[in-house]
Amino acid sequence: MQAGRIAVAAVFGAGLVLALAAMPKRYEVAGISMAPGLLPGDVVTTRWLPFADRWQRPCRWDRWVARLPDGSTGVKRVVGLPGETVSIEEGDLTIDGELILKDPRTLAEVGSLVSPPIPAVASTSWSWPPTRVLDEAPFAADEPSRRLLPVRDVGLAAVVGVTGTGGARAQGRCGPLTVTWRLRQAGRFAIVAGRLDGRAVAAAWRVPEAVVDPWPSRSCLPVNWPRQWTVAEAWPSGTDQPAMQSPALALDLASSESGASADIEQVAVWRDVLYRPPATGTTTWQMEPDHAFLLGDFPPASRDSRHFGCLPTSALRHRLRSRP
Repeated sequence: MQAGRIAVAAVFGAGLVLALAAMPKRYEVAGISMAPGLLPGDVVTTRWLPFADRWQRPCRWDRWVARLPDGSTGVKRVVGLPGETVSIEEGDLTIDGELILKDPRTLAEVGSLVSPPIPAVASTSWSWPPTRVLDEAPFAADEPSRRLLPVRDVGLAAVVGVTGTGGARAQGRCGPLTVTWRLRQAGRFAIVAGRLDGRAVAAAWRVPEAVVDPWPSRSCLPVNWPRQWTVAEAWPSGTDQPAMQSPALALDLASSESGASADIEQVAVWRDVLYRPPATGTTTWQMEPDHAFLLGDFPPASRDSRHFGCLPTSALRHRLRSRP
């Protein structure tokens, strides 16, 4: 009988250990290297079965908890994969000589709002003239003074409400890009268009009706991001504004039928992250096999692969779950 009890206890104990090992791990963020998406005091979690991450191949744009060369642990974003050549050119990232385009989810995490989303007061038209946008960071008010640089990659993000039957038409413009969407059903929709990583990008998607605030905390895009852009065309050469000004932006709505109406509920202007080379001036790094290149989302306050080079993939401990 005693042996049976011991066996049951051992099985229960082993099961408890396995269950605890399968649970997501939690980490508290320190510092602003991953701002604006992650700020000091935020708690991030891994996926289930975190012990299995050591056998996972890193994917571009994923955030990982990594063991850094100084022995500390930090959260960084994987941008360069084994065998690739990473370069920083005019604030953008290139991989093997090609500009690398962020998907909507990544832009939502690394981008910043030039101004917070504002109600458009039931408007059907909105515009924003060419403006010189700098890589300012309100969350870094206590950071030592730094030289602000202009950002070319800027766009619009809006939440549109459609009521009645017949749907509506939305036309978004960013510099030379004009995209028209047919919103055939009633509901709320996100409309996004802009200049990003050497491309003109645009997408529209449905915002769930149950969502009260369509802008997640610290995100530059409305919730429910798609996996890819609907439009991603090479930015026409010679169309950038002088003095590194951002392109003009505009959004216009029109009802498809008399029984329908469409309004701009909220609208905002976003900007992409501006990557900066380190103080040494190095702009290109060659990845070794089984190594990855990691960056922080707020380059001025991040110590990452720009400074200590690529890291072995074995230094990647846990992949973080994407925040909603």
